[in-house]
Amino acid sequence: MDKKGIPVVTPAGVLGCHVNAMEICSHVPQTQYPAGALAAAFFLISGVRGMERGSVSNQRDEDGNETYADMELLRLAVPRRVFTLSQIKYVEDRMTWLYENRNLIGGLRFVYEPPVLRFFMGGLEPVSDWPQKLLAKFKEDFGDSL
Repeated sequence: MDKKGIPVVTPAGVLGCHVNAMEICSHVPQTQYPAGALAAAFFLISGVRGMERGSVSNQRDEDGNETYADMELLRLAVPRRVFTLSQIKYVEDRMTWLYENRNLIGGLRFVYEPPVLRFFMGGLEPVSDWPQKLLAKFKEDFGDSL
């Protein structure tokens, strides 16, 4: 992905690839959770579940104020000896398409936020109809071939 110009953390760690959502989704304010939005968008167009590592993963402070992460990342973990090369290439292909269409990604907001483990138990929804627009573009580019 780095060779294709997709912003990732380098050097890559042993867990996989960390995609820089703050850069890819620079048009999404941090108040709308860019890493969570990138994770949602990536799942919609690929069926691949990554993990948001950003402000959604932070807890609110003791006064209930939002705390924002220094980095907004999407972690794509790769357990060793589990995936085939074609599966890795699929992830690369879908992330490349999403990066080229990143302007279609919008933000998220919490609709349910428990007092603890909000990243695990909370519920988010899009702030606009961006998922429908993203999927319409995906279908326009790929048709019913998938």
